Amino acid sequence: MAEITNLTTDLGALHTAIRDMVAQAFPSFQTVEFYRDDEDETIQTPACLLELEDFAPTDEDPGTGEICLSLRFAARLIFTRENGPDAPLQTRIAAAAVSAFINKNRFGGRVSPARIIAGSRDDFSPSLSGRFSIWRIEWVHGESFFGDSAWQSDGLVPKVVFLGRAPNIGPDHVGDYREIWRAQE
Repeated sequence: MAEITNLTTDLGALHTAIRDMVAQAFPSFQTVEFYRDDEDETIQTPACLLELEDFAPTDEDPGTGEICLSLRFAARLIFTRENGPDAPLQTRIAAAAVSAFINKNRFGGRVSPARIIAGSRDDFSPSLSGRFSIWRIEWVHGESFFGDSAWQSDGLVPKVVFLGRAPNIGPDHVGDYREIWRAQE
């Protein structure tokens, strides 16, 4: 489970980090973008087109009032015959390399490590299949948190937390309490 403090995921920053880190790790990609029309025949290849495809609530409850979502992303790697006669093979080699890069990566965000869930040829448009070689990679960040945390406030933040067990609680039983947490100074 993630830490209680500062759980909220910044989805915009996560998008930017994924795009920038993929572009830096794979400088041979001429295009690395989110939400580009992948049927655009003017795209500079090789390309990596990214998108957040969907998200779903999980059973995880961080105890903060936030919602925990599983984020499912996809990357389409697009090569053309202009990238060489072995474009289909190069697409698959790149897909394996990108999968290895993405797997267990958090991209600096407040999300669980990425887990690759699929990689396959993508025949999204039969009319383009003769010119483009496309491979699709899907991954999930199983835990990301959204909403306001009940633990973030401008109020008093404890420096020491004690545990007492009923019925031995209250001022008469302070000596029975056990320290369970202390803020690091």
